[in-house]
Amino acid sequence: MSWRPTLLLLGASLWLAACQMDSRQQVLAMSNTQAQQRAISTRAFDTADRRQVFRAVISTLQDLGFVVDRADDVLHTVSATRFGTHVVRLTVTVRAGTGDRTLVRASGQFNQDPLADATTFQRLFEALSQALFLQANQID
Repeated sequence: MSWRPTLLLLGASLWLAACQMDSRQQVLAMSNTQAQQRAISTRAFDTADRRQVFRAVISTLQDLGFVVDRADDVLHTVSATRFGTHVVRLTVTVRAGTGDRTLVRASGQFNQDPLADATTFQRLFEALSQALFLQANQID
């Protein structure tokens, strides 16, 4: 009878170790996915003028058919919604990067699901890049 508690303790220890390894694997897999999403949803622009980029984000979202719900010029964040057959919500943050660069990061929802499609972010950043080019060259 004395071997039973030892066997139970050993079994519980092995089970806890397996759970801990599984949790670590899940965290590592999640971090990789988050890193990929960050790479998809973030762009650096070669300007130190955050206010200019912030204004360009607002006009770009409007040009893409979004209604700006909120624009905070202190935090440099913009929230916007596009209505249609599907509802798309975006939040864009503008922050200082290294040197003379400005980072723009977007996140969003397609209906109720997180927006993870790279082409949506690519379209936003291409339009934003064009808007910044036009602003820099004073082209209306």
